[in-house]
Amino acid sequence: MTEIRDPVHGYVKLEGLALELADTPQMQRLRWIKQLGLASLVYPGANHTRFEHSLGAHHLASLLAEHLGLEEEDKTMVCAAALLHDVGHGPLSHATEAALAPYLRTEHENIVDLLRKGELKDVLDAHGLHAPDIQAFIHGAGLGQIVSGEIDVDRMDYLIRDAHYTGVAYGVIDRLRLLQKITLHQGKLVVEAGGIQAATSLLISRLLMHPSVYYHHVCRISECMIAAAIRRMVDDGASAASVKGMDDIQLFTALDHEGGYAAEMADRIRTRKLFKRAVYVDLESLDPSLARVSDTILAQEIAAEAGVDANYILVDNPLLPDTAEGSFPALIGEEVRPLREVSPLVSILERAHRSTWRFGIYAPPQLRETVAQAAKRCLNLKKNTVQYTFSDIDSGCIL
Repeated sequence: MTEIRDPVHGYVKLEGLALELADTPQMQRLRWIKQLGLASLVYPGANHTRFEHSLGAHHLASLLAEHLGLEEEDKTMVCAAALLHDVGHGPLSHATEAALAPYLRTEHENIVDLLRKGELKDVLDAHGLHAPDIQAFIHGAGLGQIVSGEIDVDRMDYLIRDAHYTGVAYGVIDRLRLLQKITLHQGKLVVEAGGIQAATSLLISRLLMHPSVYYHHVCRISECMIAAAIRRMVDDGASAASVKGMDDIQLFTALDHEGGYAAEMADRIRTRKLFKRAVYVDLESLDPSLARVSDTILAQEIAAEAGVDANYILVDNPLLPDTAEGSFPALIGEEVRPLREVSPLVSILERAHRSTWRFGIYAPPQLRETVAQAAKRCLNLKKNTVQYTFSDIDSGCIL
């Protein structure tokens, strides 16, 4: 057994299978992938990695499996899935997924392919474990809901960890209380009545962290820039699968070697010479028909209207926030009900979560006003809506 000092959970213990898995090159690669991608451009302390998060998820899974009294075989599967759940992430974590998705067979990482080769396969084979079973747990099948569900150890760890490293005081979750009050009822995870407040605290944390960290406008801008650079590199002949297998350092090296537009975007990010917000509006400000128009076509239309190069207009139309946590079952007496029905605050939080969504058009600082006026005409933005103004504190500050 080995003990690793973790700044969030204290000492994290690894032994047997977990220790062997953690020592594989596939897992060690996660040491060089930032958990929050490019968020360090906003919060300089946000340099923690997917490796740290994987250890934390494994630690919480171990505690929950012990509390639930799982059979040893089930506990092994749950803990292995928690440790391996991010092994398929590309460089800069989620920042590169949208860029690579059109070029790859699956939108998200196909972990089973990684588990069937190299040292990971050898370790799993030695312990009699099968890659498809591990992947099923990672995707939430059966007891895998501990790893991937409405309220799971993945969310518990990353919210606490991300708040710790960014210094944003919104990731306060009573995780020990929550772990104690989660139980199995007819084969499904439920939270007992005494854990509803702790479960609600997780949802509050996620709601507050979303606009403050995960969808902070500087994070969105930099992610759009790196995505544009990657798409250019792949369109020019680079293998999307090879890019997916890189770590953060290898990605920036590859972009530099690519030259041209890709290298320019990488250098802008490295030196923090970022694009700025030309348009930044909420869901109510947009014509619903825009959802059927591709980002590329929108960028080309705005570029033509503004008389600028379409490569320097980035459209950011993110997915609507996921509010699945409100469906997490709560056990009240002998009745199981969705969390949103037993906690009025949860239903309010779900509605509030949608209000944090923003549609953005980004451009270099010198083109911002021109692009903003052109975008306003092309997008037919609704009147009497609050839009981004150039007086916002943005141009020279960390935020």
